[in-house]
Amino acid sequence: MNQFIQQLSNLSLGQAILIACSVLLSLFVVAVLKQLFSTKSPSKASAKPSPVNPVRIDPVLNQTLTKAEKLEDILNEDIATLKHNLEQERVEVTEAAKALKALAIEKRIPETLFQIYSEMKAFPKKSKESQETDMEWHRKVGVSDLKVEPIIGENGIIITFVLLRHLYRISAITHTYARINFVELTLSSSEDVKLMVVRVKPEETLGRGVVEKAVMEMRQGEWVDDIIACRLLMDKRQTELDLLAGHREVEQLKDKFAFNPLKKRNS
Repeated sequence: MNQFIQQLSNLSLGQAILIACSVLLSLFVVAVLKQLFSTKSPSKASAKPSPVNPVRIDPVLNQTLTKAEKLEDILNEDIATLKHNLEQERVEVTEAAKALKALAIEKRIPETLFQIYSEMKAFPKKSKESQETDMEWHRKVGVSDLKVEPIIGENGIIITFVLLRHLYRISAITHTYARINFVELTLSSSEDVKLMVVRVKPEETLGRGVVEKAVMEMRQGEWVDDIIACRLLMDKRQTELDLLAGHREVEQLKDKFAFNPLKKRNS
C-alpha cells in the first residue's frame, strides 16, 4: 500500500489528470450500461404487438361483423324512438282519460245510470197498472220501451230501454267485497258496443243515492248527449215533484185553517 502511494506521488501532473479522466470515463460507461439494461424489459413489453381479432383478419367475417354492428345501431335508434313515442302516447292517453272522467263526474253520469237502474230494477215485479204508471213517470226523462231481465248465473239484471230514440242496455251486477256492496253498471249501445263502465256504492239505508263512484271505462260519442239530457230531465222532474209536494202542503193548510180572503180597499 505504501509502495502504491509512493508511485502515485512520483506521477507527473499530466499522468494524474489522464488517470483521473480514465476513471471518470469508466464510471460513465458503467452507468450508461446499467441504464440500458434496466429499461430493456419495459421497452420490449411496450413494443409487443397488440392481439388481433381473428374475425377481423378474415375479410368475409369482418364484413359480416361490420354489417351486424350497423344493424345494431339502427335497431337501438328505433328502440329509442319507440320509447319516446310510447311515453308521449302514454301522456296523451292519460290526459284524455282524465278529461273524460272529469266530464263524467261533472255531468253526474254515474249517478244517472244508477238512478235508471234503481227506478227500473223492480219493474217486472209490479202489476200492469203500476207498470203503466212507472212508464208514464219514465217518459218524462225520455225513457220508453223498457224491458228488464235477470242475468243468468250472476246477481244482476239487464235493462234494455230507448232513450231519446236510441236503444241502450244497462248491465247491473252487484258485488260484495270485504262486506262492502257495490254495483257495477255497464252501458252498451244497440250494437253491444261497451260505452261506459262505472262502479257505485249505494247508500246503506234506501239504496237510492250514491256514496262513492268510480269511472272504470268510457268511450266518447253522441251517447253522452243523451245521458246528459236524461240527467237534466231527471232534475226537472224532481223539481216538479218538490214543487208539487209544497203545493200539497199549502192545500192542506187551506183545508185546516178556513179564513176569509182580504178584500182590496177602494182607493
